[in-house]
Amino acid sequence: MALLFIQASHIRVVCDACGTASAELCGKREFAITARANAVHKFRAHGWHHDPTDRGRQRAVETAEREGSGRWYCPACARATHL
Repeated sequence: MALLFIQASHIRVVCDACGTASAELCGKREFAITARANAVHKFRAHGWHHDPTDRGRQRAVETAEREGSGRWYCPACARATHL
């Protein structure tokens, strides 16, 4: 059998408030869309706060929540009252 290259989806998030905290997840053997959805769930489970957007249509907001686009805040910054 020849060499088999398996691509892995690495999803990384950086805190929008402090800019220094980051987290990364490797979605081994997952499709990119599945890895992204699982990453959003896992980042939230570990204390990261996701702020998709409050502007736009409801469908666009739901898509942003599902795909993880928007602002992300690390657990330390998420505890701040200004978020």
